[in-house]
Amino acid sequence: MQRRQFTIGMGSVALGASLSGLARGHTPEKGSPEAAAAAAAAKAAAAKAALAQAELAKETAAQAEVVGRSWAAANGPLAKILGRSDALLVQRGGQTVFEAYGKDHTATTRHVSWSMAKSITHALVGCAVAQGQVDVDKPLTVAPNADRRLTLRALVTLTDGLKWTDGSYSPTDSDATKMLYGVGRLDGAAYTAAKPQAYAPGTHWNYSTGAFQLAAAELCAHLFPQATRAADKRAAMAGWIRSSLFEPVGMTGAVAEFDPAGTFYGGSLVYATARDYARFGELYRNDGIVVGRRILPPGWVKFARTPTRSPIYGAGFWLEAKTTGADRSLLGGKGPMDAFAAEGHEGQIILIVPSKGVTLVRLGLSPESDAMWGALGDWLVPIANAFPDA
Repeated sequence: MQRRQFTIGMGSVALGASLSGLARGHTPEKGSPEAAAAAAAAKAAAAKAALAQAELAKETAAQAEVVGRSWAAANGPLAKILGRSDALLVQRGGQTVFEAYGKDHTATTRHVSWSMAKSITHALVGCAVAQGQVDVDKPLTVAPNADRRLTLRALVTLTDGLKWTDGSYSPTDSDATKMLYGVGRLDGAAYTAAKPQAYAPGTHWNYSTGAFQLAAAELCAHLFPQATRAADKRAAMAGWIRSSLFEPVGMTGAVAEFDPAGTFYGGSLVYATARDYARFGELYRNDGIVVGRRILPPGWVKFARTPTRSPIYGAGFWLEAKTTGADRSLLGGKGPMDAFAAEGHEGQIILIVPSKGVTLVRLGLSPESDAMWGALGDWLVPIANAFPDA
């Protein structure tokens, strides 16, 4: 319990004791010692509550100042390596501490998620599990010729073992680019399912945008087996995504994009506002619960945060770990170790720090490179560390 919570609590105890007679139907006489004690207790409790609120406001202002300096640096001396910063939104305990937008961007601007959509697909799988529609450990139905050990669990943990290269997103070398814009663009899930099995499912980690589009196709097959036309799949899944996730969470500006076969892209291409992304982050900070309503199954957020074959990846989310080089986590082990994040191409981030009660959204257009991600993580460290434990 923090000090300000303790003082409020003690004031409440004193006030409760003084007024307990009232609860039993006894009214102190005006001017009596008992009435004076009750009035004094109430006055002391009010003073302590006001002091606690003042301390909280002072603390929040100091945190906002730290974030504001970081935002100014991102748009000043760090812009050369961080690129364009379009939005920064920081919340603590669900309350906004700082919110700012770059040129030509506002609170209503939709930003492309890129691979942050993988985290959203993890949530959608969780919604389907909660509704009793899928079993993450059953063989895939949309890849009948695949290894029988290929499951939704293997897909969302990126341990599917399929031969796949996201790489530099080159149109000639990247499977992700081919799937989205090249030979696989008409049916991304079919393109992925046709890849050979390079490793046994569950034994090897490899980053794959295709894995999440295949997961999205598997969801549709279970949820709407009667939908065979692309238009029917698209309409059914779009409605289900809205009713199962976007609307309950409050992501009122979010839109999911579908390929020509009617399959949600899964691994990329959700469009949403910074506030929408923050609400999604809050869903995971609060263990899958929104305003008392459980959206994700018990243990689903723990699943997201549990390392699999990579120390910095769980299921649909990136994790913190004290690693170096190519395996560096976002904060490089220099921030809160319970932090985890949805991350997307060119610097899109939803950072969640449960121990601090913090959800942070950074959106922009950054030059894709290891150096940029390292600099972006270092830029985030002082922001994450500016907050006390919740």
